[in-house]
Amino acid sequence: MPRTHPFRTLITAALPLAACALLAACDVRAVEGGRAGGVPEGRGRPPATEAPAVAAPGTGQFRVAYAPVRDTTFARWQADFREARFLEEIATWMNGFVRLPRDITLAFAECGESNAFYHPENSTVTVCFEMVDELDHLFAEDRDRDQSVNDALLFTTMHEVGHALVNVLDLPITGREEDAVDQLAALILVDGAEDGDEAAINGVRGLPEDGQMDDLAFADEHALNGQRFYNVLCLVYGQDPDAWADWTRDGTLPEWRAGRCPAEYEQTRAAWQKLLGPHLKDDPL
Repeated sequence: MPRTHPFRTLITAALPLAACALLAACDVRAVEGGRAGGVPEGRGRPPATEAPAVAAPGTGQFRVAYAPVRDTTFARWQADFREARFLEEIATWMNGFVRLPRDITLAFAECGESNAFYHPENSTVTVCFEMVDELDHLFAEDRDRDQSVNDALLFTTMHEVGHALVNVLDLPITGREEDAVDQLAALILVDGAEDGDEAAINGVRGLPEDGQMDDLAFADEHALNGQRFYNVLCLVYGQDPDAWADWTRDGTLPEWRAGRCPAEYEQTRAAWQKLLGPHLKDDPL
C-alpha cells in the first residue's frame, strides 16, 4: 500500500499555526531534525539506542532515526514516509518553539507487534510499522484511505511526543498521564490547524474497539478506548461547537456532554499553556 501522494500541509503549515494559537510561540522557524542512532528490530522492545549525552540546558533537539527493516512492505512504507518527511516535519516544528534539556528521537521501527511507545531511558518515540499495517486495514473503506492512516499516525506520534515532553521537561501531571497526553495531541491538532479537527477525529477512530472486558481492563493505565474517543471528540467540539453542531443531533456526541465541552476545552488549553509556557523559546530559531 504505497503512499504516492504527498502528506498534506497539516504538518508543514498548519501545525506551526496551531502551536502559535495554543502555546503563543508564533515564530516557528526551526532547525531541521537531524538523524540519530538506528532503531533495532524485536518484538515489543523499545529501541536500544545509547543513552543521550549530557547537554547544556535548552540545547536538545528533536531528531529523526531510520534503520533497516526486514519486511519488504514496511521498507517501502519507510521510504514513502521518509520522502514525505513525516517525522522530519514534526521534529522541525517542535524544534522551533520548545527548549529541551536533551535530544528526543522520533523513529519508525519494525517491532513485531502493533504498538507505539516512548522509552524514557533513551528519550525515543517509536511508531511501529505493524501499527501502520493495522490502520491501513482499519481504514480500507475510507474515501481517502491514505490520509486517514496519516492522520491516525500523526495523532499517535503527538501522543507519544507528549509523553516525551512530560519526561524530559519534568512536567507535573495530575490524574493519568495517558489522558493528559491525549489532550495535548488533540489540542495541537484542533487549535487552529487546517483540517486538524479531522486529523484528531481520525486519530481516535484508529483506536481498536474495547471488545469484551474483564476486571483487568479497568486496571490499565489507559482509559478505555471508548472513553478516549469521546474525550477527544469533546475537545474538537468544544473548540468550535458551531462547526460540529450536527453531532448533538445525530447522536455522535451526547448533548449532556457537549454542553460541557467548551469549558472543558478552555480548561485543558489553559492547563497546557501553563505547563509548557516556561519551556518555550523566547527567540525561536
